[in-house]
Amino acid sequence: MELLAKVRLLANMRPLLILCACLLAICPVFGQSAQTPAAATSPTATPPAKENASVGGKVLRLDTSDPLKKARVELQSHSGVGYGVFMLTDDQGQFLFENIPPDSYDLRVSRNGFVDAEYGQKRPGGSGAILTLVAAQHISDLVFKLVHTAAISGHVYDEDGEPIARAAVTAYRASKRPGKQPQNGDEPTLTNDLGEFRIFDLTPGRYYISVSYRHEPPFGRAIPSVNQGPSTGYLPSYYPNTVDAAKAQAITVGPGDEIHPVDFFLRTARFFTVSGRVICSFPTISSAMRSVSLHPYGPGLAQALQGTTANFQTKDGIFKLRDVAPGSYDLTATYFSRDLSDAHVARQQLEVLDSDVDGLTIVISRGVDIPGRITWEGGAIGDSADILVFLQPIIEESQPFFSQPTVKSDGSFLLHNIPEGSYRAVVYRNGPKGNFFLKSARYGTASVTDDGFAVQPGNDLSLELTLSSRVAQVSGVIVDADSLPAAGATVVLIPDPPHRGLSERYKTATTDQNGMFSITGVTPGDYKAFSWDTSDESGERYGANWLDPEWLKPYETKGESVHLEESDHKSVNLSLLTANP
Repeated sequence: MELLAKVRLLANMRPLLILCACLLAICPVFGQSAQTPAAATSPTATPPAKENASVGGKVLRLDTSDPLKKARVELQSHSGVGYGVFMLTDDQGQFLFENIPPDSYDLRVSRNGFVDAEYGQKRPGGSGAILTLVAAQHISDLVFKLVHTAAISGHVYDEDGEPIARAAVTAYRASKRPGKQPQNGDEPTLTNDLGEFRIFDLTPGRYYISVSYRHEPPFGRAIPSVNQGPSTGYLPSYYPNTVDAAKAQAITVGPGDEIHPVDFFLRTARFFTVSGRVICSFPTISSAMRSVSLHPYGPGLAQALQGTTANFQTKDGIFKLRDVAPGSYDLTATYFSRDLSDAHVARQQLEVLDSDVDGLTIVISRGVDIPGRITWEGGAIGDSADILVFLQPIIEESQPFFSQPTVKSDGSFLLHNIPEGSYRAVVYRNGPKGNFFLKSARYGTASVTDDGFAVQPGNDLSLELTLSSRVAQVSGVIVDADSLPAAGATVVLIPDPPHRGLSERYKTATTDQNGMFSITGVTPGDYKAFSWDTSDESGERYGANWLDPEWLKPYETKGESVHLEESDHKSVNLSLLTANP
């Protein structure tokens, strides 16, 4: 199953938890706290020291203010490495972390049946703040008040009112931003033998609900012959019981709500067969993994359709996909060696309307092998084997092509089997082990740092990447409308317009309880710095809207211009902006 999951991931290449809670009152002082963590994780034991800090407080229910026992409280270095520890609250809802090294931390609280909380949140779903602890600082009065999660329940029936078992019911978080697609849903909930479902642990908000059902033959039962006649199946349905995704309506749920009954009556329709042939333009082996898959394609809830997969034969390449509902799909053919070291993918879009689709031909071609080398300016950082190189297609609609070469000690690497197309090179380090930036890239004799390069069969060119450790840094303080430190604000460095299409140039940070922030690892250049409150009063949290030129336009004149040379460390002070939906 693990191998199959990898295959599906590579085949589709489709590109978070919504942490919502209330953190109220950071002033009251409480009595004794729990002293012993339920468990802890840290690379090395930290010896007691006078300069170490402590953090403690209480976890309560928002509705009754009763203490919450067994709430999980996690304290983790903000960098994601180094110090990490957690504990469960005691009978009085108390927790206390002692002997904490001075550093910046993320502090989170979770409990079954309640919405997760972050330190510094002003409202459910709002941004959390970084908790900065200095030497010998002792905090004992933190209070987390958790809100109940919600649930949506109901039934799924067929056209005759009989219950359908094992139908997949999925909740998709709706956005308040006009035109913005709903967020990807969690794992589907399957109906039981009575057709019942219950989706629980929902964060308060607005949700679309979809239902899909594909009847699979019992294990071991023979698959119908290739000459089977027309088949029928159930069309996906959306609340309130419509098969048109554009007519779907969102359900609003509040803290602790039990929304029921939400019932669906599925409609039948004729399903079709998609068949054809896969041609591999390179020698194949019988032990390789070969498949053809259909996955829904389109905006928003259209992707609630279930996909289907079948194998094709190495000898003649024939494939047949049965029981395909009408719709728009990505048709993907994949060929992988058993160890995934040799991977080949071909993809095309397909419309299934009102008849079978026959005679398709998909050609899988071998890609181009690109040798490369990494060199450093300013001194190498860490082990070259931690460097990750991948290619980003220039065409916006294309899926990114990832390649994870093993970089040798001399900096050499090989990008294997790259499909024909135009790409940009992007370099990351696997883990926070030192900051650097891509200073220059050459493909053959051409400079391709920002413009990218074309990969074509027959070219015998190498990719030369120069990395520099002379990164820049920006720090400062954010204040709100009352000139008070803005805790939990989102700070964004946005590159100058010629580089707006380079997502790796955008840098973000979150302020701590003192409104302070620091952004490291910045590529030298020209930027505008902004600071936003990225959640609204309803708790909806806005993400990377600054990547949208239309969304950013009203704020352009409100940003602070910053010019950064290599190894610069500049300070900027910003006023908090309110992010529009």
